[in-house]
Amino acid sequence: MPPQLYVAVAVIAGTVLISLGVTVVLALRIRRLRAEQERAVTRAHEEFARDMHDLVGHWLWLASIKSELAYRRAAGDARLRGELGEALQAVRHAAHAVRNVSKAHRHLSLQGESMRAQALLASFGADCSVRVDATALPREVSAALGTVVREGVTNMLRHSTVRTCVIELAEHDGLLRLTVANDGVPGRSPRPPAGDGLGNLRDRLARLGGTVRVSAGEGGWFNLVAEVPRNFSE
Repeated sequence: MPPQLYVAVAVIAGTVLISLGVTVVLALRIRRLRAEQERAVTRAHEEFARDMHDLVGHWLWLASIKSELAYRRAAGDARLRGELGEALQAVRHAAHAVRNVSKAHRHLSLQGESMRAQALLASFGADCSVRVDATALPREVSAALGTVVREGVTNMLRHSTVRTCVIELAEHDGLLRLTVANDGVPGRSPRPPAGDGLGNLRDRLARLGGTVRVSAGEGGWFNLVAEVPRNFSE
């Protein structure tokens, strides 16, 4: 075989091998992109379910609490219509949250939820001390910690007889620590509430490199503590 033919065969063989290599690389990249896309879709579905629990569960529970409170005050209470109006407004919030759940969680913030928690607890005769400086927090961190406050307050109204609540944010060496504590479980050991709420919080904080835990304090205090780096790695 002439040398020129050897060269031509070698060039063709090399070209084929390079083409095969490029094809394999592209196929692997496409497979990886599809896997990433599937994971993204799964995360989106999980976030949707979590937001449905957080938003709708919160407002519907608030509606039932307000309705019960209104009926308790019905005998000779001139504020009945106001209380029932608040219950109706809560139900409307729930319906609105269902329609706009994909948008509603974007507006969640630690500062906003802390102020709402203070006002809500005050309507039930409980004192709520808020020591939170949420300025300059990354939006994702503020939203996640806001969810912790909302879940904590919802559960303390559901499972305890809260009279005093403390919501406090502290920072040390770049680590944010949010504590939501209440004195509503005297005489018995505080236990984590049943359901998916705590698990959802842990999942949400874990995505930011954070943790959530509950603990019993002295005098019937129940502590919900969330920790997350201020500057998390995405």
